[in-house]
Amino acid sequence: MIEFKAECGHTVRARDEDAGGVVRCSYCGRNAAVPDNAASNLDFLFAEAQPAAEEEGGRRRRRRRKKLEAAPKQKRPSEFDPFSIILRLCYGAVLIIIVVVVARKFVIPLFDPQKRAQILSGVSPGAPPPAQKTDSARSAARSRGDGLVRETKLTGLYVASSPSGASVYCQEESKAPSTGRINQAQGGLQARTPGEIPHVPDGNYVVEVAFPWNDPNLSDPSLPNYRNYMDFRRKIEHASSDQRKHLAEEYFVPDEATAVFIDQTEDQIFLVRQYRGVSVRAGQSKGVRALFLPKLYAADRKTFLVEPLVTGYLPAVKNYEFDEKHVRGELAYYGVAEADQPFVLEGLSRIGVMPYMTADGRVRFFKIDIRDGAFATRVIRESS
Repeated sequence: MIEFKAECGHTVRARDEDAGGVVRCSYCGRNAAVPDNAASNLDFLFAEAQPAAEEEGGRRRRRRRKKLEAAPKQKRPSEFDPFSIILRLCYGAVLIIIVVVVARKFVIPLFDPQKRAQILSGVSPGAPPPAQKTDSARSAARSRGDGLVRETKLTGLYVASSPSGASVYCQEESKAPSTGRINQAQGGLQARTPGEIPHVPDGNYVVEVAFPWNDPNLSDPSLPNYRNYMDFRRKIEHASSDQRKHLAEEYFVPDEATAVFIDQTEDQIFLVRQYRGVSVRAGQSKGVRALFLPKLYAADRKTFLVEPLVTGYLPAVKNYEFDEKHVRGELAYYGVAEADQPFVLEGLSRIGVMPYMTADGRVRFFKIDIRDGAFATRVIRESS
C-alpha cells in the first residue's frame, strides 16, 4: 500500500502496482500522481514527522531547564585559593592598624585628665597651650640655635622681668649718674618688659627696671597675691631709705641687680632694680632679666625654696630651649640638690634665669643665653 499527500493536502492510498500512475483523490475528486516507489513515500513520512519530533524535543528541553532552575543549586566543593587568604589577611592588618591609631589618638588620652580637658575644650592632645609659642616660631628658633624662642631675631638690648609689665629705662653708663635712679636722665631710652630696645650702639649701659608698689601684677586682690606682700608694703611705707633697701632685699629673691631701690615720689612708691655695666657688642647684648619674685623661706629661715617659686609664681609658658641633659649635669656639679634639679630646669626653660642657694649658704645665679641657649652661672652672694 502506498500513501501520499494529494495537492489538496488529503492523504491518498494507492496500490503498489499503481506506482508511477494516476489515481483520483476521494476528497477533492482530482487526479493525483502516485509516487514511483515506497522510499519516496517513506522520505515524505520522515519529513512530515521530523518537525513534530523537533517540537517534542524542544518541549522536553524546556521542561528539563525549568526543573533545573527550580531545583536548589548545589555548592561546588571549595578550592584552596592562597591569593584570597593573603588578601583577607591584608584587610585584617589594615583594620587593626586603624583601630590602634584611633585608640592612641582619641581613646587612651581620655584617661589622662589634662588631655581629656584639652579634647573637651577643642584642643588636640599634644598641641601647645594657646599661650605658648607657635610651632613656626620654635622651628625658626631651632634654625638659629637654642635660646630665647622668638619669631624675630634679637637686634639690640633685650629686657624681661618676672612678672612682666615693668617699666624699663636705659642710659649709656658714661652719661648716667653714678648713684641713684636714671629715669630722669637726659637722652635715656624707655621700654616695657618683656621687650627689646633695638639698634643700641655698642657700649656699656645702665638698665633700670621698675614697678609701682601697687602694680596689679603684685597686689591685685583678684589674683593670687605674693606671699605676705601687703605686710611688706606696710613695713616699707614708713621705713627709712636704708630700712627699705634691707626689706626689699629680704622680700625678693636675688638676681644680678647691682642696686635695689624703694623710690618714693610725691604721688607714688616704686620698686626698682638697677643693673650697671650691661654691655652691648655687635648690636646685641646678653640681656637683662629682673626678678620681682618673693623669697620663700624654708622652715629654718636660712634657705629659700625653688619648688613653690616655680610652681606658684612663674608663667607656665616655656620660652627658652637648651640642652637639658647637659644643664642637669652642671646643676649637679654646682651642688643643686637632686630633688630641686627638675624645678631649676623648669624655671630656666620659662624665664631663662634662676637663683639657687647651695648647702654652703652661697647664692648662685644660673642663666641661659638668650641667643644660643648656652648655660652659665656666677655667685651673686657669698655665705654670711
